[in-house]
Amino acid sequence: MITFEHVSKAFDSLEVLSDLSFHIATGEIVGIVGPSGSGKTTILKLITRILVPDAGTVTVAPGTLGYVFQEPRLLPWRTALDNVAAPLRAQGRTTSEARETAGRWLERVELDGFEGYHPAELSGGMAQRVSIARAFAVEPRILLMDEPFSNVDVTLKGALMDILESIIREREPTVVYVTHELTEALRFADRIVELTPDHGLREVDLGDRAAVAREWMRRTLGDLAGRW
Repeated sequence: MITFEHVSKAFDSLEVLSDLSFHIATGEIVGIVGPSGSGKTTILKLITRILVPDAGTVTVAPGTLGYVFQEPRLLPWRTALDNVAAPLRAQGRTTSEARETAGRWLERVELDGFEGYHPAELSGGMAQRVSIARAFAVEPRILLMDEPFSNVDVTLKGALMDILESIIREREPTVVYVTHELTEALRFADRIVELTPDHGLREVDLGDRAAVAREWMRRTLGDLAGRW
């Protein structure tokens, strides 16, 4: 489905990825973790072909891509319904078909009754639900998620994760989930890979997920203590 072969990418003199090779099979949910600036979003941009590698090849099977960003990225002049319908219209759906499908997806993310609201009238969590509805409305074969909960209040994160997990299990897209919080990836992912200091990837052993979470927490607390 997605294959990176000896991929390297730098921005001017800053090397971000070096000789990176990995494969994601159809239907897999793969979490990519690492600190800010480690190249996680660069991997997503290479998958979408927004960026091209300096060396190596990126192969992505044909099919529709869905994308959930850190920010909802809604068009402020459009209602929630029309934000979800917009990519469907771009696919060639009629206005009525696009709006009907958009309405179903807003209901699926528990926003029925808010179809006519504009982004400025929605809370941050509600706006992110609209972006999730928009991503799934196009029936993606591949779903890319770029830290989708990083700007959501912690009290709302659990509810959003419940919604997203339910839809993923139901629709079974291939998922690439980028986050700096390994504990989030542990909830969704079949596999987790971590970006390493040498700009490569390390496969995380998920044989004991509780132990992985404890070790990640220990490392995180140690890093915080070191900064103080």
